[in-house]
Amino acid sequence: MLFSRWYEHIPVIYKWYELSMKREILKGPIPQHIAIIMDGNRRYAKRMGEVVEKGHMLGADTTERVIQWCEQLRVRQLTLYSFSTENFQRNEREKKAIFNLIKDKLRKSRESPETHKYKIRINCIGDMDMLPDDMREEIRETHNATGKYDNFFLNVALAYGGRKEIVDGAARIAEKVKAREMNPEEITEDTIDQYLYFDKKQKSSVDLIIRTGGDERTSNFLPWQASGNECAIYISAPYWPEFRKIDFYRAIRAYQNRDRDHKVKYALRVIKIKKRAGQFRKTEVVDCLKSGLSLTAEEADSILKDPHVVRAMKGAAA
Repeated sequence: MLFSRWYEHIPVIYKWYELSMKREILKGPIPQHIAIIMDGNRRYAKRMGEVVEKGHMLGADTTERVIQWCEQLRVRQLTLYSFSTENFQRNEREKKAIFNLIKDKLRKSRESPETHKYKIRINCIGDMDMLPDDMREEIRETHNATGKYDNFFLNVALAYGGRKEIVDGAARIAEKVKAREMNPEEITEDTIDQYLYFDKKQKSSVDLIIRTGGDERTSNFLPWQASGNECAIYISAPYWPEFRKIDFYRAIRAYQNRDRDHKVKYALRVIKIKKRAGQFRKTEVVDCLKSGLSLTAEEADSILKDPHVVRAMKGAAA
């Protein structure tokens, strides 16, 4: 693989490294909603001297592996950017190949014993009216077959555009207001969230966005769900067909580092505020961490042991 390190070509060392990373990330919080921009299928195919359709097929194999990795780590929700509104500009041959591939995967997924064993709900999010009739039929059948499950949510973003999602949601809310079924004063962030594409039985806010292929942009993907949630973004150099488990683990490690940094900064703000008020007590800091960040006493105590927090507390107590 183009982006792998030398030792990752040696199976025994690679496996040891993979297991070592898994043990490391299992010590920290696991993101409950991961979203992935699966970029690089076409570039990978071009590099291999293959047609772009081959790249999409190999990318679909990676998708199946990533779903399994999420299940193994007990991630509750995975959202995959499969086809954007901008992708409709691609040539008819490629679009047909992508749609046929997605239909085949939806069909196999809803018929798979694993889907029903692990109670996986498969949702397709986006502007379904933009899709061909046969695609919409596959989506309906998949929703009907898995809609009762709530153990793991697999969201497939099709004909999806983040700005369009917000506009469509706002239009639906406006219709409710016009029909006097809703008062403008009642509209909150939770209200808007309820009128977006996501299934209303699941949490839509995203903890971690992964983009493969090296491009440092989010491409109009989940702007509402990622904003205001301290969402971590991880850019992975390998193209989607060559995305490996260690790349997945690295992304989760980046999330954990970001999550801890956020908690440490929150603790430092609390200490600063308490010091200015002349009311500094360690127990009050712990209580603020537990209530403000929904932490357990053990988790709050772990944040208090961070060197930056220790120094701040000594300064406040002086």
